[in-house]
Amino acid sequence: MDELPQLINVLKGEMSLVGPRPCLFNQSELIEARKLRGVFDVLPGVTGLAQVNEIDMSTPEKLAQWDEKMIKTMSLKNYFTYIIQTAVGSGSGDRIKN
Repeated sequence: MDELPQLINVLKGEMSLVGPRPCLFNQSELIEARKLRGVFDVLPGVTGLAQVNEIDMSTPEKLAQWDEKMIKTMSLKNYFTYIIQTAVGSGSGDRIKN
């Protein structure tokens, strides 16, 4: 249910199912790392390569690298692979770790 607003944004064309997860305005280190890698040139997504590989926003530089890797290797096969991996619970996404 918490992803419902994002699914509405997908339907409106403001987001994709697969793409770099949106960041917060105050995550300056992540924003700068993503700017350098052209991550903001694509639509943000609900899930992506970083999320299914348990890379979250606590490691901004690593996350930006994986976002760039996803963008450069995106294919129709990878797009649906990330969706399936997310649906079956691969990775942790932005889950808060205790």
